[in-house]
Amino acid sequence: VLTGFPKADYVARSRVVESLQEAVVVVDWKSKILDANVTAEGLFGWTTRDVIGTPLDTAVDGFDGIDLSTGTTGVVSLQTTKGRRQFQYTVSDVERDTGDSDGEPVARTIVFRDVTDQRTREQRLSVLNRVLRHNTRNKLDVILAHADYVEDDTHRTAIQHSARELASIGRKAREAEAVMTDSVSAPSTVDIAAVAHEVVTTARDDYPDSSISVTAPEQLQLTSYQAVVRRLMTELVENAIVHSDDPARVEVEVETTADDIPQLRITDDGPGIPDRERDLLTESGETQLEHGLGVGLWFVNWAVSQLGAELEFQSTDTTGTTVVVRFHANGEPIPQEPDGG
Repeated sequence: VLTGFPKADYVARSRVVESLQEAVVVVDWKSKILDANVTAEGLFGWTTRDVIGTPLDTAVDGFDGIDLSTGTTGVVSLQTTKGRRQFQYTVSDVERDTGDSDGEPVARTIVFRDVTDQRTREQRLSVLNRVLRHNTRNKLDVILAHADYVEDDTHRTAIQHSARELASIGRKAREAEAVMTDSVSAPSTVDIAAVAHEVVTTARDDYPDSSISVTAPEQLQLTSYQAVVRRLMTELVENAIVHSDDPARVEVEVETTADDIPQLRITDDGPGIPDRERDLLTESGETQLEHGLGVGLWFVNWAVSQLGAELEFQSTDTTGTTVVVRFHANGEPIPQEPDGG
């Protein structure tokens, strides 16, 4: 593509492209790959030699139906070696250097810049602000409306219930903010089997009337974010307990799938998460809170996105729901040490 450049100029430009943190892919007018930098190779899990002549939407999972006109820019969700990530892409011409300002376009470059963390932070601030403005205000209105009737048992119960919900909303918002802030640091080794046991132990103390079981191997490690994984499990277990029959029966399973993907399964015996709330979990912006999705399930959405994981809801044979989380982000789990290691 760049054969029109003088040798020194070509080498200099090539080194600049190779050193970019952004992924750069060069395609022809039929959107078939001509070249790519090392960042793109590591991100999408192939070598340039293997994908030359391959349609871009085949080599890059999720980049289909995209307008590749020169100057086009946008945000798209793509599957990468680090899980599903969000990228801002920009399309530009590659011009043959003819020594004048009217170089002939010979190909196009697409530059992919990972904006997942940036958009997560923006979304987090937007949603948490919405919690404080919307949910907190509504609960305070209930408290104020009943303030003159505190001697009445019914009204006193309503006040206490709303106050507890208000306190819970504030607590969950603070915990979500703290966890998501911590997650911008480097990932570490996480034993999700141990985390599951810890979460279940805490849940048994908090909900002594519920039956909560856990099935997990002695150890299942992966590279991830400890605080995010723990809070994700906690939210899903608490949601299963609260929305199950009384007393609740919840089963927590940690396992590895046939293709070596670490997986979490949480099964309850209640009505499960309504279809509308499941749909809301996949929407963006503040729509979820406007339609009643709580900050707990919103955190589940954040966590799954941050971890590059996959969230699925399965109906059980009788009543209840199984929530499945597959931890795709870091590929295969870390090889386990021998017993006693």
